[in-house]
Amino acid sequence: MAYDSVADSQSDGRIQEAKDFLRLCNDSDSNNRAEALDDVRFAAGDQWPVDVQNSRVLEARPCLTINKVDAYIRQICNQQRQQRPRIKVHGMNSQSDAKIAEILTGICRHIETQSDADNAYDNAVDFAVRMGWGYWRVVTDYVREDSFDQEIFIRPIRNPFTVYLDPNSVLPDGSDAEKAMITTVISKEVFKTMYPDADETNFSMRGTGDTQNEWIMKEDIRIAEYFYIKRVKAKLYQLSNGQSMFADSKDFFERIDRAGLTVINERESYRKQVHWCKMTAMEVLDERILPNRWIPIVPMYGATVTIDDKRKHYGLVRFAKDPQRMYNFWRTSMTESVA
Repeated sequence: MAYDSVADSQSDGRIQEAKDFLRLCNDSDSNNRAEALDDVRFAAGDQWPVDVQNSRVLEARPCLTINKVDAYIRQICNQQRQQRPRIKVHGMNSQSDAKIAEILTGICRHIETQSDADNAYDNAVDFAVRMGWGYWRVVTDYVREDSFDQEIFIRPIRNPFTVYLDPNSVLPDGSDAEKAMITTVISKEVFKTMYPDADETNFSMRGTGDTQNEWIMKEDIRIAEYFYIKRVKAKLYQLSNGQSMFADSKDFFERIDRAGLTVINERESYRKQVHWCKMTAMEVLDERILPNRWIPIVPMYGATVTIDDKRKHYGLVRFAKDPQRMYNFWRTSMTESVA
């Protein structure tokens, strides 16, 4: 739906719903995010406690960092690059299913190739090793500016802290998530070009790791993509040829009769609708119903453990910090004594 067709978006309850969801994610995942952000900084070389580093700088004493953690991270990530994950479709029953699976596998390989999906997979694995989780996403986009044809792309999410996934999701692929949000920072110039009549109000709510310097935000604006699933009641019909279908139109039964089929069973069920909204803090800019069964955000988790009914995610760095600090102290003391 285009922006100009959205009616009275300022009073749209979805904006408040999105804010409440983001607040829920912050409350339930604040410890994981804080520890993960410290892991990322530690792996990048920020390995000395601030008070110890400041006192050494004042006393003109050495403060060496021999970063062995980064070497172990690269060892694991390079092993993954040698055997990257690939989408593989398997046939279930007959030989025809195997042929269809082979065709679908070829389509998936085409999507991965044109998307440079290796980049998305490598990025997600790298963050999973460093801090405990990473993400990639599936999107559709027009092939050219002058075309109506769309294709599927697998895109990386460079900063996993900008993703807020349903705290109640427990499956490793995130397929049970009912809600999700991704925040994005774009320039105000591009924003005005895309939405000339929109209000330039930042989506100011954010979680740990999802921040920008104030001087950057003077020229940029933060917007949010909000995904949520609705379940619509529907009746499911089983046909005489073994297929199961929903009554998707008024002439459903007429089409069945013309095809020479009959209904042999029926039951009450539901259909999942994945809704997508792009919004600022004041208004909905764009919205549509996606042709998906699941929210198109795929998590990649490292180690996960549940303690007191709370899930804790961590990667390689979490328990390598103390040995690495100890090594830095030893080498620094040895260098200082020799110098």
